[in-house]
Amino acid sequence: MKIVTVNVPESYIDAIEKLIGDGGLYPSRSELIRCAVRDFLLKELRNANDLLRYNETEIEDFDDENFVRVPMESVNEKSEPVREFKTYKIIKRLEY
Repeated sequence: MKIVTVNVPESYIDAIEKLIGDGGLYPSRSELIRCAVRDFLLKELRNANDLLRYNETEIEDFDDENFVRVPMESVNEKSEPVREFKTYKIIKRLEY
């Protein structure tokens, strides 16, 4: 595993402390954060995959077994919201 340093608000730390240790739902901060990140990634990748299937007419020869398209929101020069997509290669799928 890699070590990642993240700055979070004190209120988040207080909430995390209530969920860890003896009698808590998680044995440590690290385990709680790993679970939270895993759940977030699964949800976002599922959403991106659903979006991909919805927009599959725009994509030719897209390999959805090895790649995922993720929507990226931005603002153009007229301050209008614009949705673009970035394509990421899937290195390893999580199996549950």
